[in-house]
Amino acid sequence: MSEISESTNPEVKEEGDKLNPKVIAFDVLYGAVKGLSGLFFKAFMDLKIEGKENIPLRGKAILTTITPNIIRDMLIIAQVTGRKIHFMLDPKLMKHQLAGPVLKSLGMIRGTESKEDTEPIEKVFEILNEKGDLVGMTPESRHDREVQVKSMAAIIKFAIAGDAPIIPVAISTHKTKILNMFTGDGVKVKIGSPLRVEKRLNREKHRAERYELAEDIINIIESLKEVPEIEEPE
Repeated sequence: MSEISESTNPEVKEEGDKLNPKVIAFDVLYGAVKGLSGLFFKAFMDLKIEGKENIPLRGKAILTTITPNIIRDMLIIAQVTGRKIHFMLDPKLMKHQLAGPVLKSLGMIRGTESKEDTEPIEKVFEILNEKGDLVGMTPESRHDREVQVKSMAAIIKFAIAGDAPIIPVAISTHKTKILNMFTGDGVKVKIGSPLRVEKRLNREKHRAERYELAEDIINIIESLKEVPEIEEPE
């Protein structure tokens, strides 16, 4: 993601825009995918969610985690609220011949490809400021810590410019009984308290503090994760 600057809130779109048949069709598709994946996660992964009250019922926010599997975790995080979440995904994934059009129909947006690539940034601000919706930004765990911190620092700049809180989300797995029949991997989601970021951290002279906060947010996500119990040998 690229560097961004402060932005003023555009006017909210008229209510009539929400009656667009194409928008309605995409919302129905999102609801269907969310519903089917939710049934799967609850039945076969014993999905449990803690901290739903930290997701606002109305208004904008940025949800973030550190993910090893962006598609799986996107579908899991979609279960934490009845609202639509627009995830920013890797440009290569969004350009995929088959997956790309489907993800776009679900309301996902591609990440930036260079500092000159402003289209995704404008799209994020449209979602946050015009629609007042939720955005998901999830640095990947396959990258080293330095890259994760850099990505989180960019998310902080989005939050400042969009005047939106950052909500840390942790996804952890544990052994559990599936369908009361066999032992398998269960999933637990824990949602942290919304974090408001000081606007001054958007300035270059506070870059070090911004990166320190990025490190703190990653640490918060890690602290929210469930630690698997180690079975004592008999």
